[in-house]
Amino acid sequence: MRKLAKSSAAKVRTQAVDQLKAVLVSADPNPPEELAGLNNAELFRTCAGFAGDSKNDEDGERAVLRATRITLGLLAQRIGQLTEQIQGLEGRLAGPRNATPRSCSPWWASARTRPSLC
Repeated sequence: MRKLAKSSAAKVRTQAVDQLKAVLVSADPNPPEELAGLNNAELFRTCAGFAGDSKNDEDGERAVLRATRITLGLLAQRIGQLTEQIQGLEGRLAGPRNATPRSCSPWWASARTRPSLC
């Protein structure tokens, strides 16, 4: 189950990264210069700060830029949440529960039918 949750979170994270990059490519006007040349980690960190933009007194082109920045911020925050979730699940998957081979399960009917590895 944990493996399923991890793979699901990784898939959704990839989709969020793709969406963020699509917003950057299609942004009109062009994306802010502060995002140019950033690697993924820096890009997500910078964009996450955009979600707090709450100025409502702008019109036209500035309103579009504001909406773009808020969208980038929300997507970046989601990517951060999913990354934390994936890392948490990786830690749990590596825990003691997976240390015992499944073949040594206590559910074997008898010592005679249990594999010799146990």
